[in-house]
Amino acid sequence: MHQLTLTNTTLLNNLLNLTDCVFNNQEILDGLTARCRYITDNINSNHIGYSNKYLEEALTYPVKDYSFPRCGYGVDTGYNNKRQSGYWHKIARPLLRPLINYIGSDLNTLCMFYPSNGYLGWHHNGNAAGYTLVLTYSVDGDGYFKYYNQHTNEYNVLQDSPGWNFRFGYYPDQDREPENVFWHTAFTKKPRLTLGFIVPNRTMWRILIEECCSLDKLPIDLSEIGPKEDV
Repeated sequence: MHQLTLTNTTLLNNLLNLTDCVFNNQEILDGLTARCRYITDNINSNHIGYSNKYLEEALTYPVKDYSFPRCGYGVDTGYNNKRQSGYWHKIARPLLRPLINYIGSDLNTLCMFYPSNGYLGWHHNGNAAGYTLVLTYSVDGDGYFKYYNQHTNEYNVLQDSPGWNFRFGYYPDQDREPENVFWHTAFTKKPRLTLGFIVPNRTMWRILIEECCSLDKLPIDLSEIGPKEDV
């Protein structure tokens, strides 16, 4: 996963509609916080879900057991998903539509509100393989996205900056590349909002990154990320 400063004014304006709705409305903020719940992993409960010890144990289980987060603290929805929270879905859905139209993908895999000390446990999204965009709002930059490289045994932390953060990468398929799945977790001290999208078309994904960010700070050649094909 890689991180750049978001500069596209059209996308920023659409995102600010979500910011205003959630973080500038105390009633909604309180309502979302009250609906946040702890989800406990029933097979790996000895360690907190964003800890390295939790991941070490998760790695001993079949890879498909952790394609999705098995624990966390927050409330999630998505444009086409009403199962997680009717309240949050009704708030988020009309605000997600302009973002979906701009990004060009209705594969909105995450619309997560984190309360104070909210988190998503370690997982790898190998069941939703593809090129991804992750957009995160942090009040004052006290949250982070953390990922693990199985081949080098290295942990990497992408610290949030205050405001909207733009991240992008590729989730390998758990069936085709189980040894390469992308393990990651997230934690925040204060309320935080994250949107995740899968973009099936590789060219579209690359164009979006080029349009949304300042490429002089690009940390890697985009052609080196993921397979050279649509997913």
